[in-house]
Amino acid sequence: MVNNICKQSLTYITMRGKRPTKGRKRRARERILDSALVEFGRNGYSGATTRGIAARAEVNEVTVFRNFGSKKELFKSVLRERFPLEDIRRTVLTDVEMPIDELLANNMKGVLRVLRANKHMLMVIFSDVWKFPEMRKALYEIGFRQGIEFLSELMEAQMRAGRIKKMDPQIAARSIMGMIQGYFMINDLLGGSEYDEKEEERFIRGLVSIYLDGARGKRGGATHG
Repeated sequence: MVNNICKQSLTYITMRGKRPTKGRKRRARERILDSALVEFGRNGYSGATTRGIAARAEVNEVTVFRNFGSKKELFKSVLRERFPLEDIRRTVLTDVEMPIDELLANNMKGVLRVLRANKHMLMVIFSDVWKFPEMRKALYEIGFRQGIEFLSELMEAQMRAGRIKKMDPQIAARSIMGMIQGYFMINDLLGGSEYDEKEEERFIRGLVSIYLDGARGKRGGATHG
């Protein structure tokens, strides 16, 4: 009986000892991803090193390769697992009852908050990834293509509800995306101006007005096509 109790105790202790190992591995993997996001953002894909990423994550360089295989695969994992598309999906409102100008303004402000919370990811995007065709393709597929599809569906739902006029939903989506990305890049990434809440509100309202009502004046000529 004593032997059985000892065996059971040993088994219990052994099982308890294994569980943290898996947890530690998961935590190490997450630290590597977070570290890689910072290193890629600061140094670009070419300048970032697995040694630097490992040091920031407080793991051995071997651990980086054991988890991801190569710097290229680590970069792809950062795009897949750290790209803020899901945060944007959760932030964007799809209400078909809210006034359309309020809906668009709230969504623009919400997306800007997400982008600012993920500035390092955007720094990765605007680093030297353009030099690597495979990386560009991965970035487009994981981030922008899915984002365009999501926003296209949202705009198409607003068209079906008669809240905006019929048009190509992809063009509608890309135009909004371009306005917000351009504003964020100039003001936040390049430091074009100090953040001013009132000025940003005025700017967003202006974008919404142009988007919904157009900029053509009475003497702007007839619409063709």
